[in-house]
Amino acid sequence: MLLIPLVYNEFGSVLGQQKEQNQTALVSVGGVNLTVTLSTTPESQSKGLANKNSIAQNEGMLFIFKSPQKYSFWMKDMKFPIDILWADSSGKIVHIEKNLQPCVFFLPCPSYSPNDNSLYVLEVISNFTNKFDINIGDQVYSNVIQHTKS
Repeated sequence: MLLIPLVYNEFGSVLGQQKEQNQTALVSVGGVNLTVTLSTTPESQSKGLANKNSIAQNEGMLFIFKSPQKYSFWMKDMKFPIDILWADSSGKIVHIEKNLQPCVFFLPCPSYSPNDNSLYVLEVISNFTNKFDINIGDQVYSNVIQHTKS
């Protein structure tokens, strides 16, 4: 399903690129196909979807990290609510946060993180996980995800 093959160097950056350019890939979760923007650099990962006003039901952002950890996310500078899915190195969903609302500028902005390590994080439009009955243990499929036995 991959639209653009990625080859990483030892620093986790995509080879042959100085700066990440809106690369996309196809992802399937719960039988639903999504076109996702890939986020592979610390710069793009710190911004996430904050530079967008909205996304469609069949769109998202896939964060690809260098090593499995308990990655935290927050809704700072976001303009719309989302669901966030954390997946382990095999693509199995290990944690889901639903209907996360943008932070209100005068209140503290909470962080959300899984109890288990993840290597991939998928951000989708709010209510996606309820609408398509996506649950912990489900699989996220894409050629950018290494599907190994966990």
